[in-house]
Amino acid sequence: MGLRAEEGEDILQDVYLEAIRRPPKHCGAEEVRRWLIRVTVNRCLLEFRQRGRYQRAAVKVLQQRTEMKNAPLGPDKQAIRVEEIEAMRQCLSEMNELLRVPLVMKYFCELNSNEIGEILELKPGTVRKRLCKGRIILAETLLRKGIKP
Repeated sequence: MGLRAEEGEDILQDVYLEAIRRPPKHCGAEEVRRWLIRVTVNRCLLEFRQRGRYQRAAVKVLQQRTEMKNAPLGPDKQAIRVEEIEAMRQCLSEMNELLRVPLVMKYFCELNSNEIGEILELKPGTVRKRLCKGRIILAETLLRKGIKP
């Protein structure tokens, strides 16, 4: 269903747990098979919805950062900006280095994935995957801390 192998393994584990916790009762082999397929599809769809929500949130946060960088600010907005930047800095410092470095290079050094790949000796596709995963994790962390994009 378009997921990476690791994500598929996580979903498979969730489906196994669901089958152990709430197995279908009084069903034949074919009905159990259909039930497992349905549970798997539902779990994949849930993963896609969650991923989309976090990706949209991450994009909004980064767009706001760019807009705020270019706009003149009054004292009240400047104070809010400082707090948001500090929260962003804290979230980035807690992030895995493999994901943090490409994010910083992309959004603070304004490098593209090819340039980042050359510097880090990675393929551009690998850089893009790390950027995507990093944005999702950053958005999740910011949302948990109460910073709304």
